Amino acid sequence: MRVSQAHIAGIAIARVDDGTLHDPALAASARAMLDAGITYTNIDQSIVSFQDDSRIPATCLHAFGMEGAPIAEVDNKSVLFTAVQSIKSRQSNCALVLGLDSNLVVGIVLVSDLFLTSHAYLKDSAICIRGYSLVYPVHSRSLGGTDPSRTARTAVSSALRQAQLRSTDVQLLHLPRDLRESNPRALSGFDAATSELSRSLGSEQGTAGFAVLATLVWQFRGWAGDLPHIAHNCLLYTLSPSGAVSVIILGRSDGRAALKWEEVQNVRDGRERLGYNPAVETREICVEDLEAVRARDEFVPTAQKAIQLPVKGGDRAALARL
Repeated sequence: MRVSQAHIAGIAIARVDDGTLHDPALAASARAMLDAGITYTNIDQSIVSFQDDSRIPATCLHAFGMEGAPIAEVDNKSVLFTAVQSIKSRQSNCALVLGLDSNLVVGIVLVSDLFLTSHAYLKDSAICIRGYSLVYPVHSRSLGGTDPSRTARTAVSSALRQAQLRSTDVQLLHLPRDLRESNPRALSGFDAATSELSRSLGSEQGTAGFAVLATLVWQFRGWAGDLPHIAHNCLLYTLSPSGAVSVIILGRSDGRAALKWEEVQNVRDGRERLGYNPAVETREICVEDLEAVRARDEFVPTAQKAIQLPVKGGDRAALARL
């Protein structure tokens, strides 16, 4: 059986202001599904994350409907990795992921090759996860503890092998600020000049990297300004506080280089379904947003239909189905 690629069809960010995660998770989910142009009926698996004492409540998804799709709770370091493996193994064709990153909740819609082919409108905006490795700290007997350099090398080489790429095929690196100084061997073979440009995006150690992932997706689409290089492939390196290393290799699903703003300025895509460009501004969700992504009405619990959200007016549900 052929392994499917995992594609990011929708991504969204919601800020946590009052410490509760229910409303930001609801907003991030709705925006991500609007971006992907789908409803909760299309979702066949949802994965929410927890980290330390913070836990995204699975019940926040009940507002979209209860059609039997499983909702899994996974540690924040592994939540996206778990979803990608689910897509690659063909257990899911469309998965909704909710992750935590500092004071943000990030919603991601992942789809399979089959889903992408059957929803042709996504081909111009989908971003392919070509390779994804998650490596926990490797212990070395000679060092008497963990070996950060070996951990980093293992993660990078595994992601490149999955993507069937060489280090010279990666045009853009996004790294923690001091990685080249602390683990220079992990990045041997990469173009040092390329990485300097990506460091301006400000990836820090200790963050989950989901917000940076959203920025890179928007940049590949051309929504967030032009990337510094004609980039076909980007490597995102993230180091968790526990020492786990995550390496994601991204590229456009259609194989093109990252688009420029002039190429997409007037294109009808997720920006039209959302009503704005999420790369440059943030808006609150409204009743119309929720109705546009809800599952069939009979599967939505009565208690969830009266959520207090502002009404903007207009048939946003019809707009989301374009």
